[in-house]
Amino acid sequence: IAVVVDPANTVEDLTKDQLTSIYDGSVTNWKDVGGNDAPIVVVGREAGSGTRGAFEELLKLEDACKYSNELDSTGAVMAKVASTPGAIGYVSLDVLDDSVTALKIDGVEPTEQNIKDDKYLLSRPFIMATKGEISQQNELVKAWFDYIESDAGQKIIQKVGLITVK
Repeated sequence: IAVVVDPANTVEDLTKDQLTSIYDGSVTNWKDVGGNDAPIVVVGREAGSGTRGAFEELLKLEDACKYSNELDSTGAVMAKVASTPGAIGYVSLDVLDDSVTALKIDGVEPTEQNIKDDKYLLSRPFIMATKGEISQQNELVKAWFDYIESDAGQKIIQKVGLITVK
């Protein structure tokens, strides 16, 4: 998950505590986190969004965020942040473009390599679970896991914007 701000924002890096303070409403002006004297417009996804759920869980802010805007798609968050002075939002890493500026968190950029190296805070794995070891599953389940781990499966994972761990 990348934290993004409008392109005119001068802040490039936030600590985890600063980010949490912005989203819980404790910090409401950019000057308090090293930016210009301007109000912070807190943008997020709607309740039930997987990205919102992960963001709030990783920051231990479940049901505690003070959103100015709750939007129903990543595209809407990107557009709102890009066009709103003082806005901050969060989006899936795979949709980043130059309409917004991605912030470093604790000095770490939101990149695929930093996520693979377990350096970037706002990431979480997608987990597939079986009852028992994969080797104990039926042939169809074993074939599914074999496919996911194959080169073809890994290419599909990358194509849809996820990060492979193989």
